[in-house]
Order: sequence, then C-alpha cells, then structure tokens
Amino acid sequence: MSSFINELERIIKVVSTLGSLPINIFHKIVFCSFAKAGLSLFNATDAQKAELESLIEAIPPVFRGLLKGELYLSALKFTRSINLLLWEAKKLIIPEEANIHFILDFLRKNVGKVGGVIVLDCASIPEMVTIAGKFAHTNRNVVIYSRIFANPIGVTRFLTEQLTHLGREPALKRYAQLLKEELEASFSIKKSLIDLVVHEHGVSVSDFLNSLNMQEIIEQINHFMKQSSILITSDHGYDLVANEHGLYITHGYKRKCPLNFSRIALFLVID
Repeated sequence: MSSFINELERIIKVVSTLGSLPINIFHKIVFCSFAKAGLSLFNATDAQKAELESLIEAIPPVFRGLLKGELYLSALKFTRSINLLLWEAKKLIIPEEANIHFILDFLRKNVGKVGGVIVLDCASIPEMVTIAGKFAHTNRNVVIYSRIFANPIGVTRFLTEQLTHLGREPALKRYAQLLKEELEASFSIKKSLIDLVVHEHGVSVSDFLNSLNMQEIIEQINHFMKQSSILITSDHGYDLVANEHGLYITHGYKRKCPLNFSRIALFLVID
C-alpha cells in the first residue's frame, strides 16, 4: 500500500508549488491530471478524450505542460496502484480496511490526538490532494496515512450502517463525532458540499468542476487550523465515468470506469 502513498506524496509536493493559484484553477489542474491518467488506462473514445482536452484547454497554458507531464505520470502510477489494490480487495469478502473497528484502532495508534475532525462527504482523491497541496504551500505539516477506509460499494450507508453496531445513529455526523471522541478532538464537522454537487451536477464533469466551491472548504479548514491540527477524511470518493453520453461524475458506479475512486477514503492530517 505504500507505493500509492509515495506517488500521492509526490503529486502533493509538485502541486504545492502552484499553491498561489486561485483554488478553482488549482483544483482543475489536479482533477484533470487524474482524469487524464484514468482515461489512459481505460478504452476511452476520441470524443471522451476530446471532452477532457477541452477542460484542459481552459487552464492557463503555462501550467498545461506540468499537468500533461510530471503530474500526469505520477497520477498514472497512482491510478495503476489503486486499480490493483481494488482488484485485490475484490477477492476478499470484506477487506480489513472496510471494518470500522480496524480503522478506529489504526487511527488511535497512528494518529493519536488531534484538535479537530472534518468529514467531507464524497471527498475524493483530487479534493484531498488539492487540500493537502494548498496547505503544504503554506508550510503546514501534511500527512496522508498509508491506510485507507475501503468502501466496497462506494456509498455512505456502507459506513453508517456499521455505526449501529456501536449503538449509534447511522448518520455521517455520528461518524465524525465518533472520530472526535476516539482522537480526543475538541470538535467535529460533517460537510456535505461535495456530495450535493455530485448529485446535482452528476451528468457533466464541467458542471461539477464549475459548481464545486473548493474555496469554501479551504477557508473553513483554514479557520480551524488557527487553533490546532485537523484530521480530514471522507466516507467515500467519487467515480469518473465514460460512456456514450461523455464524461460524468457519480459514486457507487458498478461497472468499469476510468477512475473508480468512490471505493476509497483517505485520512489526511494537517497541523
């Protein structure tokens, strides 16, 4: 599992040099590097490739070389590693990373105490890299942990239904509160912005990118960063789907697709 973390850290280091860019452009560069990698590993049509290329053309020319070069190559290695990880996980009935007890034990032992917990519903790899890169640019200490939460069906209920076995309400805000208690944090927040955008604008990648207000997320994290360290995680990510209608974002997609990131939730600590 360390191989994909190494690639992710390399991507974060590279994008942190772009940290002074407006967040919408920054996020688009990150997203498009992963999307380009995903389409390279998928039997994409010329029309699907052209749709992504039109998004890339909207990025200032000076940054396109980095996107199509170093970032793309690292994203390609990362996506290959993730695809292999997901393939191996399918051989198991339930991988240990899908068990909330295993995750809580890992976090207690490896993260320890934090100041706060933020759970971003549907935050996927591009958003976590964007957040990490932005704060690394300001010389914050950024750590992405080698363990993930594996969500085999890529939907919230897989996680929240496990909470009932702990005597808790099956709601994502209760997961945030549980992490807060386990890590002795002073606060927890559940934010649904990304999930709402995915469901509202799920037919178009361009609509998704234009509608997602990453600035709001960054500002909220930055507000709490003034106080203490923050654990940022999710319940699942999202998938980039390519079909006869073009490219779109959803989660819990059951067929092969360029980016099957809804099965993965990262753990990121910033202090």
